[in-house]
Amino acid sequence: MSKINIDELLEILPKLIREDDRVKGAIISALSGVVATHEDIVKLTEQMDKRFEAMDKRFEAMDKRFEQMQATMDKRFEQMQATMDKRFETMDKRFEQMQATMDKRFEAMDRKMDRNYTDLKSILNNIQNALGKPFEQFGRNVIVKLLQSEGYEKIKLKSKMLKDPDRFVSPGISQVEIDGFSLEPPVIAEITSILRAEEKVNLFLKKKEFVETKYDRKFRGFFVAATSELSAEEMGDLTIKLRDHNCELINL
Repeated sequence: MSKINIDELLEILPKLIREDDRVKGAIISALSGVVATHEDIVKLTEQMDKRFEAMDKRFEAMDKRFEQMQATMDKRFEQMQATMDKRFETMDKRFEQMQATMDKRFEAMDRKMDRNYTDLKSILNNIQNALGKPFEQFGRNVIVKLLQSEGYEKIKLKSKMLKDPDRFVSPGISQVEIDGFSLEPPVIAEITSILRAEEKVNLFLKKKEFVETKYDRKFRGFFVAATSELSAEEMGDLTIKLRDHNCELINL
């Protein structure tokens, strides 16, 4: 067999394929086992289509299962939510009932405390009225003993009513009532069983200023209280205030 010139064969092969059916058939037969034919491609496409259809069906089945699972989960969640709502409603009702009961108890306690406070206030007022003048005399005696310890032997401290036509001490009141008064030595005193407010001290200082103007001399002041409703801090401030005006606080 003579050696074939490949270059010459490639040059004349297209012409041989067009003009000689034997060459064409031989080439097709030689390539049939190597290159896929149209029929092979069609079969392969059909097989792939079938496989994709099968995959689609599996995915559809999976989608349905997921939908069923989602629906089941939604129903269970709705049932759980409904159960929780009922429990919270029950708790709210119990809390409201408990709150109402507590409110009633506190209201009853408030009413009882109000009654007790009113009764106590009435008792204290009665005690204050009963003590009244006797306590004023007791307060004057305390001041006299104090002054005697300082060397004043013949001191007399008495209550006194002075006219105040200009209403300097109290607007609308033309008289000034003084619980303890002395000219020798010049002393003025205010005596109260219960000190409830600072205004009582301010009024006493107005009385002191009034008698100092009236008698043209400086007076020594004493503020006597059996007890006080003020705090310790407020009492401390009043003590300093009285000292600034040459007055002493005697808290019995």
